[in-house]
Amino acid sequence: MKIDLETATGYTIHSYGKREITINIPLAQQIEAAGGTPPSDDTARETLTNSLIITPETLIRNWPPTGFEEIAVEHIEAVADLKPELVLLGLGDRLHFPKPALMAPLIRQGIGVEYMDTPAACRTYNFLAAEGRRVAAAIVIA
Repeated sequence: MKIDLETATGYTIHSYGKREITINIPLAQQIEAAGGTPPSDDTARETLTNSLIITPETLIRNWPPTGFEEIAVEHIEAVADLKPELVLLGLGDRLHFPKPALMAPLIRQGIGVEYMDTPAACRTYNFLAAEGRRVAAAIVIA
């Protein structure tokens, strides 16, 4: 499914499929990657097939869990280190509920967390990012 929000800035999710997510790369990151040269097309995208963490400012391309069962406290700590106000956990094709102890790094910092299936997490992330919220989506691609 393609997602299109023209008002969003920073990293956004262009589309998602069963085992992949396509990310819109912000123009500033494109220029930086090209050594200061503006690209000819400002709509660069990257398709990822590994689990990821995305915020408007950050894209972590290889978040370690490859399935819901593999999520560990250190994986959640990596999300908490980004200091979002809200974390959307995209946990695959269907909703799962992690053990509450896994969320301790978020709870200690007062960071909200929502458990969602991956499609819902992708859609919600874009809307919140477009509003300027400090949101992170940690998405398991299995």
